[in-house]
Amino acid sequence: MKEARPRRIRQISCMTLLIFAAVLIAVMPGGSGAVVHAGPGGTIAGNPSGDDGKDGPKGTVWVLNRDRGELTIFDAETGVVVRTLGVGTGAHDICISERTGKAYITAEADNVVKTVDTETLVTDSIPVGPLPHHIEPSHDGRKIFVTLASHPMGPGPAPGTPAYATIDTEDNSVTYTTTSDNPAARSHAVFPTPDGDRVFVAHDTGNEVSGVDVETGHIFLSVWPILRAEEVVATRFGDQLWVSARGEGTVKRIDIATQAVTATVTVGSVLSGPESIMLTPNERTLVVSMRGTPATLGFVDTVHEALIGTLPIAGANTFGDLAVMTNNGHFVYATWDAGSGGFGGVAVVDVRSRTIVASWPFPTKGRPHGIWYSNKKPRF
Repeated sequence: MKEARPRRIRQISCMTLLIFAAVLIAVMPGGSGAVVHAGPGGTIAGNPSGDDGKDGPKGTVWVLNRDRGELTIFDAETGVVVRTLGVGTGAHDICISERTGKAYITAEADNVVKTVDTETLVTDSIPVGPLPHHIEPSHDGRKIFVTLASHPMGPGPAPGTPAYATIDTEDNSVTYTTTSDNPAARSHAVFPTPDGDRVFVAHDTGNEVSGVDVETGHIFLSVWPILRAEEVVATRFGDQLWVSARGEGTVKRIDIATQAVTATVTVGSVLSGPESIMLTPNERTLVVSMRGTPATLGFVDTVHEALIGTLPIAGANTFGDLAVMTNNGHFVYATWDAGSGGFGGVAVVDVRSRTIVASWPFPTKGRPHGIWYSNKKPRF
């Protein structure tokens, strides 16, 4: 007969198993994990939810203050502020063309796209209007796509027509392309496909998602009503779209061939205001920034068409803004604000464990909004 182990040893063994299980839950993808807040100067690497390689994400995070018309550049690993500079009234959204080595910023109230050299920080202006809003580069960096008049300032109808502007990065020339057959629609956000042949457009005003052939300007897709269609992203093979419907607190999947909505996932309410949507490289998770209060991110399982959960990224009386994902899908940088008279910040979220791994306070009052990640270290 085998002798029973002493009770003391069994208790230690059970405790060891419990500790191991707790650690496993904290680090496994999809686990609740521990929330770790690393302020500026504390690196993202070494947090319990994993990192990019051993040192965390490298490069810079570029964030706009829409109230002050300023750009603040953070070190992507530490959150240290590298530089702050003025970029124009109503600075709203930003993207970077690594090909040209320039950041492109919509200065909505000035009717220009401001450029910032990523090495010298020298600025220039390209007239684009009316009311340039969201902005995206083509995958080869040769073109910059800009939506127009999505949210008109003041009373009266939105100016212009349903269209996006295209900036040729070689000579800064600007052309305009119609995005809808509905004259009352206005483009809100664009998504260019990797091959550069097509652009998908979400219309907040007009409640429509459309697809445009870049070369011919032919509108080959029109799906509506998508209440307050905010942002749209295509799957890798270009056969499906995901779109955030801010007007009903959902995200929807659209089959491009049939132009039918094939899935609807509730991520909040109308007050939650889903906006930025980002697909992980394996396309199994859709991350959604919520414009409601408190500032929150949502996570959608695209395979099972269900909400995995939500993650508040800031405290009470804060509001969500825009977000951007690193190229490997491991991290999301999300802006949040505390109103035009308060101080906002940037939350760094590990997508795999759905935990906050850093929180960076914004250096000035006003609402942080547009945000872009570059994997290149600053040279200025």
